Amino acid sequence: MASTGISADSHIIEPPEVFAGLEERFGDRAPRIVHEEGRGDFVFTPATGEQLGSALGGVGRLGIAGRSLDDPETDRVIRLGYAGLRPGIADPIERLKDQDLDGVAGEVLYPSLFMRFSANPDTEVLVSAIHNYNDWLHGYCSEAPDRLVGLALIPMQDPQAAELELERVIAMGYRGGAIPCSAPGHHRYHDPIYDGVWARAEEAHFPLSMHIFTQAHGALTGLEGADLFAAYASAPTMIQFTLSDLICHGVAHRFPGLRFVCAEFNTGWIANWLERLDHSLYRSRAAAPDYLDLKPSEYWRRQFHATFEDDREGVLTRDAIGAGTLLWGNDFPHHDAVWPNSRKVLDEVFDGVPDEVRRRMTVETVAGLYGLDIPS
Repeated sequence: MASTGISADSHIIEPPEVFAGLEERFGDRAPRIVHEEGRGDFVFTPATGEQLGSALGGVGRLGIAGRSLDDPETDRVIRLGYAGLRPGIADPIERLKDQDLDGVAGEVLYPSLFMRFSANPDTEVLVSAIHNYNDWLHGYCSEAPDRLVGLALIPMQDPQAAELELERVIAMGYRGGAIPCSAPGHHRYHDPIYDGVWARAEEAHFPLSMHIFTQAHGALTGLEGADLFAAYASAPTMIQFTLSDLICHGVAHRFPGLRFVCAEFNTGWIANWLERLDHSLYRSRAAAPDYLDLKPSEYWRRQFHATFEDDREGVLTRDAIGAGTLLWGNDFPHHDAVWPNSRKVLDEVFDGVPDEVRRRMTVETVAGLYGLDIPS
């Protein structure tokens, strides 16, 4: 049987050892795992005074793919924390079995806890923790590098540290990295302070991803103070602001070989947004940089990608978006995941769509982006 595809958006759940050594180095400033009997496991971040994921259920909530939130057993598993997670979340060999259950030939791996950790205002601790994370993830993926494609975290909160870490992870063999979906508040991404990162990533053919809910501390997202319901529903506004910055202020123009991926913002909104970008250039040409020689939508189609799980609207508007910009992901093991039913979901999403379009979005584009073998 042919594979379902390659998931361009899946996740690991960071084990406690990712935080090893931080308390010895930073004392009370160090993030740490906290277990609360009857509630589960959480990451406490002293710089913000919060437990990451406490509103959702902590570590346990991050690993309930395939379960129903209405099932009392799901709540029990969440409260177990790490102890309730599937074996494949900690063991890369067991994870391959989870891939096989879904017919998936490989996964591009994003963080879980470190998504929100990106907002930690203690930059020194953040950079050190990211170093730990990248070392651990490299070891995890080394068990099956053609099926486990980890994305290194790049600490854009400190541009000099970001350049150093980027160079280090490229040398380690990473195929791509992840940056905050919204830039630190003091420097937006078109600021020349980031040019060293853009230039090296372009030179190394190293795609940079921006995942939902990874905004940096101080980022302007338009969702400040929003509750979880409103923030989840309005999340695409975060990436729209960032993408407009990268396209309209010349980053894509100055680094034409640089590739960006927007992960888990879905895709149904993109066609309308691209139309508005192009119209804005027409209406506000005098305010736009005079060196832009393409329409915003043309920069998008040349250099940007976006992932979806079960978003049929994006597939149906693919001609306006650019079919070659769309990537499918199953989001395993998060509760949004379509695992282990990805094939059924994709059959519905691509109903009436040519097979070659489906294969392009589920296999060929992601394989080309990260230099992977194309499965049958």
